[in-house]
Amino acid sequence: MDEQVVHNRYKRRIWLAVLMSLIMPGLGQVYCGRLKRGLVLNFLNILPLLIIIVLFSLSNSPALMQIVIALILAGGIVQLTAIVDSAFLAKRSVGYQLKDCNSPVVYALLVLIVTGGSIGSALYIRDQRLEAFRVPTASCYPTIVPNDRILANKNAYNRTDPKKGDLVVHINPLDRHMNYIKRIVAVAGDTVEIKNNRLYINDRELSWRKLPDSTLDNIRITLMGKPLEGEVFEETNGNSKYNIFLMNLPQNVTINNFEKITVPEHHCFVLGDNRNNSMDSRHFGPIPLATIKGRADYIYWPAMNWSHFGKIE
Repeated sequence: MDEQVVHNRYKRRIWLAVLMSLIMPGLGQVYCGRLKRGLVLNFLNILPLLIIIVLFSLSNSPALMQIVIALILAGGIVQLTAIVDSAFLAKRSVGYQLKDCNSPVVYALLVLIVTGGSIGSALYIRDQRLEAFRVPTASCYPTIVPNDRILANKNAYNRTDPKKGDLVVHINPLDRHMNYIKRIVAVAGDTVEIKNNRLYINDRELSWRKLPDSTLDNIRITLMGKPLEGEVFEETNGNSKYNIFLMNLPQNVTINNFEKITVPEHHCFVLGDNRNNSMDSRHFGPIPLATIKGRADYIYWPAMNWSHFGKIE
């Protein structure tokens, strides 16, 4: 066979190297004959996942979420590096001679071993440590905007109980196939009462501070095709401070008061931050702590504005 024909046959294809890097970072390097480089890049890509598992096993601090996001970004940078590097290797592969690693069997085994481990680790994180949710409603506006994507720390309450002010993802008591995101305003032993839209915990009215309308800049939304109008307040509940929204209601609509109750043991009382438009403990009562899936710590994909990205206050 003509030597030039052989070289053309074995020359590494750029599009194929890139495709293999997309399938598994480092696989494009193996395709181009750089087995060690490919394994190193693949290890660097899965290393953030391993670090995340270790960190969540050692701590439940909200500060971990910043590290998690940084590690996820680092993994993305490694994958991008692997793609670009494999393209350059393929471009320079004139006169390439096949190596032992250039076998479909080797490619398949690498993908099965590495991908299987990565999927297992990802499922472990999702089930035990960290889970992503999309919030479709405005019940926690202005803290959460409809279609925000959040990260819930499922390890947050392994060593401590939920506390007032925490924003949590919990199972809907009325439909266990549905998750809700609400604010804890009272815990076991507290009394809860709502009079004239004011919240009373242990017979003390929580203090409010009206915030300027500019607080809603960049996150104004519509509800049923109409702009959502109302006022924003900062509510203080013990050591916690958070924003709540009181939407304007038609003149013929009033907010019902909520008669005083005592939160039972192993339960908590939750409300939506959008107080006049939320299905919460006023409708289904205090929720068992066992139904809480995790503490909502971070917005990792804001629906409207990137100024909304980051730690949830």
